[in-house]
Amino acid sequence: MRMKTHNYQATVCFLATFLMGLFVIILNSNYVEAATTVPSTSEVYSHAPNGMDLSDYFEFPTDHVYYYNNKQSSIPDTASIISKSSSNPTDIIQMTNGTNQIASIWGRPTDSVKGDYNYFDVTKNQTFSMWMYFGDSDAKSGEGMAFVVQNDNRGADAISTYTDPKPLFGADPITKPAGLESLGVWAGGGSTKIINTTDFALGAIQNSLAIEFDSQLNTSIPTYAPILNSSGSKTDDYFDALPDSSGVQQVIGPHIAWNYPGIKDTYQYFNANSPYYSYFGMNHNNPIRNQYLASQAGYTTADNAWKHVTIMYTAPPSGSTIGQLRYIFDDKKYDGTVRPYKDWDQRGDGDTSISSDHKIINIDLKNLNLNGATKVRWGITGTTGSYSNTQAVIFESIPAIADVTTSTSLYDNTQERDIPDADRHPDDDHNVNNGDSLRFDYDLTYNSGLNGTGQITTTMDLPKHVDFTADADGNVGEIEYKNKTVKIPASSINSDGTIDLTLNSLNDDMNSIKIHLNGTANIGDNSTAKSTTVDPAHTSYESDYYTGDVMSPGFNINPVTDTLKIESTSDLKQTIKTGKQTTMSGKISYEKGSTFGADSVTVHTIIDGVKSSTTLGVDATSKSATYGLIGDASELGDGDHTIEVYVSDASHRFSNHIIYNITVEDKKLVISSDMDDYDNTFVKDVDTVELTGTLKYDDGSPFTLKGNTLKWTVDGDQSVSQPLIDSDNPDNMVESTDFSKVFPSLDVGKHVITLQATDGYKLSNTLTFNVTVTEESLTLYSEEGYAFKTVNRSDMSRVIPRAGKWNLSVDSLNASWKLSAKSTALINTTTGLPITGQMIYRTDNNEQSLETNSVEIGSGSGGTVNSDPVDITKNWSDDEGILLRVQPDTSQGTYQGVITWTLTNTMPNE
Repeated sequence: MRMKTHNYQATVCFLATFLMGLFVIILNSNYVEAATTVPSTSEVYSHAPNGMDLSDYFEFPTDHVYYYNNKQSSIPDTASIISKSSSNPTDIIQMTNGTNQIASIWGRPTDSVKGDYNYFDVTKNQTFSMWMYFGDSDAKSGEGMAFVVQNDNRGADAISTYTDPKPLFGADPITKPAGLESLGVWAGGGSTKIINTTDFALGAIQNSLAIEFDSQLNTSIPTYAPILNSSGSKTDDYFDALPDSSGVQQVIGPHIAWNYPGIKDTYQYFNANSPYYSYFGMNHNNPIRNQYLASQAGYTTADNAWKHVTIMYTAPPSGSTIGQLRYIFDDKKYDGTVRPYKDWDQRGDGDTSISSDHKIINIDLKNLNLNGATKVRWGITGTTGSYSNTQAVIFESIPAIADVTTSTSLYDNTQERDIPDADRHPDDDHNVNNGDSLRFDYDLTYNSGLNGTGQITTTMDLPKHVDFTADADGNVGEIEYKNKTVKIPASSINSDGTIDLTLNSLNDDMNSIKIHLNGTANIGDNSTAKSTTVDPAHTSYESDYYTGDVMSPGFNINPVTDTLKIESTSDLKQTIKTGKQTTMSGKISYEKGSTFGADSVTVHTIIDGVKSSTTLGVDATSKSATYGLIGDASELGDGDHTIEVYVSDASHRFSNHIIYNITVEDKKLVISSDMDDYDNTFVKDVDTVELTGTLKYDDGSPFTLKGNTLKWTVDGDQSVSQPLIDSDNPDNMVESTDFSKVFPSLDVGKHVITLQATDGYKLSNTLTFNVTVTEESLTLYSEEGYAFKTVNRSDMSRVIPRAGKWNLSVDSLNASWKLSAKSTALINTTTGLPITGQMIYRTDNNEQSLETNSVEIGSGSGGTVNSDPVDITKNWSDDEGILLRVQPDTSQGTYQGVITWTLTNTMPNE
C-alpha cells in the first residue's frame, strides 16, 4: 500500500502549532505552484484516457425542484455529457465545474424500443471500470463523488435532501436538495427538529447502496444554531468524525468507503446539550483512508489527474440476499498499464494475509427493497462546496452495455505446466528455463450486453527476454474465434516490440476470443546469463463500447547450467504374453556430471498418447539414478503399444525422450451358449431359469479353472460373480468347461442377462440372454352392444337367434378357468315393460335360463404366451349358445338388458 502524506491534527492542545504549520505548508505549495503550471480542465480533458462511447445510455434531471413557503424553487443538476471531439478523445461525464453544486446521472434502465437498457442486474456478477477526475488540487477539491445503486421511487430525480418537518417560526415544512458532505446520496444536513437517525435517513436516496469517493474530511461540530437562511443552507460538517470500535477515527483525509444511505444505522445523532442545534455523523464501512483523489500539489501533468476505479459485484447464490462487493482505486496508470497487484488500494478482495481490511465485503440486497425486482438503477452523484471544482468520469466498461471478462496466462510447453503470475502469486513457482518454449494466452469473454463491443483495436507489448520467432509457416501465433482461426504473422511485430491487432466485435454470437503468442525464453548464452525477472507487459483493448487493459504474467527465466539426460538399459522393442509383465529400465544423469540437488525427480510417461507422471526418489548429492517401469500386458491389452519416457528435475529441466515399443500377444477367451435360442420364456415358480454354456480359448489351448470367473449382470445393475473351480482337481488342465447358472428369483417381466468371463487378466466376449418370466393369468375379451335378430310379432312362442358376430374370448396362461353368464330381464326402451320372454343358453337341446341362474358357457385349462385366446362362440350354431326365447304376442319395440360375465380361475380337473 502506498503511503500518503496528508496530515490531520485533532488534539486541541496542539491546535495553534498545527495551524502555523499548515500555514507554512500552504505558502510553500503556493510558491511551488507559482513556479509550475497546474493543468487546466481543458488540458485534462484533451489528455483523457480512452473510454467507451456513452450514446444515450444515461439520463439526468436538468434541475431538482423543491417548495419553500408554497413557492416552487429549483436547484440545477450540473451533470452533463461532453461528447468526443477534437478537444477530448472520448466521451466524458462532467459532474461539477463550480462552487456549491450538486449533480447526478443515472443509467437509463429502459428504452422504448430496446426494452431493458443500462440497468444494474442484482442476479449477475458485474464489473464497472472507470476513470475519475476530482480536480487539480488536493487542497482545494470538491466534496467528491459516489457510485450509487438505487431503487428509490423518485427514479432519475433521486437526490439527497434536507428535510425540516417542523421549521421554526411556523414556516411551511421544506424538502430541499442538499449538497456538500452528502455527495448527493447521503442524508442532507441536520435540523433543530430532527432528533433521530430514522427521520434523518429519509433525506438520503432511499433503497440504495453507495461507494463514496470523498475528497473532503468533514469533522466540524456546529457552534451556533443552524437555522435556515433564505436559501435553506445548513452548517452540518461532521460526517467523517465518527470513531471505529477501537476509538480510532474511521476515516482520515480524502477517503473511500461504502454504506446504505437510506437506513438509520448508517448515521449517529448528536445533541450538543442546546435547544438550538443537533448534528449527525456517518458510519464508513471498509474505508480506504488518507487517499489522494484530486491531484497532489506539485504535479503538473494531466497524467496524474485521472484515477482509475474498478468496482466488482458478486451476485448472491440462489435463495440468498447476501452478495459481495469489491472496489479498487488507482489500479492502473494513466497509459492503461496495470499497477503491480500489491500496490492496489482495494477492499473486499478477501486477501487477509495483506491486512484485515481486505476481508470479504458482504452486502444485503434487502436494503434495496427489491420486492421481486432484479434490475435497478445505478449511477454517479457528486457535489462541490466553497471551492470551484471540476469532477468528471470516463467509463471503460459498463456491464449492461458490454460485460467483458479478460484474462492472461502463460504456459511453458517445455515444462508442460502453467506458470503462475509472479505479480499475483509471488510465493508460487514462476520459474522457466532459458530456451523453454512458451505460449502466452490472452482471453476475452463476452458475458452479456446490449450492442456488443464493436471492433476491438488491440495493442500488445511483447514480454521482454522472449524470442517471438516465426514458425515454419511464418507465424508467431493465432487468434482463435468461435468459428475460425486467424494466424498472426511474424511481420505483425513492430520495431518497438509491439503487435497491433484488430479483433472482431464481441457479442452474443461471437462471445469468445483467444489470442495465442508463441515464443522462446532467451536470456543469452547459458554460460554467462543470470537469472532474469520478466515484468508483466501491457495489452490494451479499445472499442466503441468496451475499453480494457491486461498485463501478461510476470515470471523468471533461469540459465540452464547442465542438461538432464536418460538412456535405456533394456530393449526398446519387446513382446510379452497376456498375464506377463515386462520392465523398461534406464539411467538418469547430467551431461556435465551435476548432482540432482533435490531428493526427487519426476518420471513422465506417454502410453499410447495418454500422459502420466510419478515421483522417483533420488539422492540429492548423487550424479545418477536408475528408473524401472513395469509394463503389465493385462493393462496394456492386445496389440502394439508405444511407451514414451522422459524425466524432469526440481529445476524443471527436462531430459530427452526414449520410446519403447511393446507388443502384447494373447489368445482370446471365448464363451458360447449351448441353448438354441437366447430369447426364452419361463413361468415364475414353475419353471427354473437356468442358463448354460461353454468356456474355452479360441486356439484350444488348455487352462486351469482356477482364477476363471463368470460375471453375470441382470438388467444392467445386478452383478453376480461365479468362480469356476473344480474342487477335486483345481490345478487340472482342461481345453473347455461347461457351466450353468440358475436364477431362482427373477421377477415377472422381461430381463436382459449378460455374461462375460475373465481369467484374471482378460475379458471374454459378451453373451446376452433375453429372459421373460410370466405367471398364471386370465383375460376376458368381450364387447358392448350384443344383439338379437329383429323379428315380426307372432302368435307363437319362438327362439330368436343372435344378430351378427358375438366376440367373446378368454386368454389364459397356465390357468384352468370357467366362464359363466347371467342376464337381467330385457326392458322395452319405450314402455319400460319387460319382454315376455328371457335369454337362454342352449346346448344339444339342453336349455337353461340366464335370468334365474348363472350358467357356465365355457371352460378350459393351460395356455401359453404363444397360445391364441379361446373363442367362446366359435362353435355355436345358429340355434346354440345364448339365444332369446319370447312368448306369443310379445309387444313390439326395442328391448335392452345386461349380461354379466364371470370368469373364474379353477383348479385343474375341477
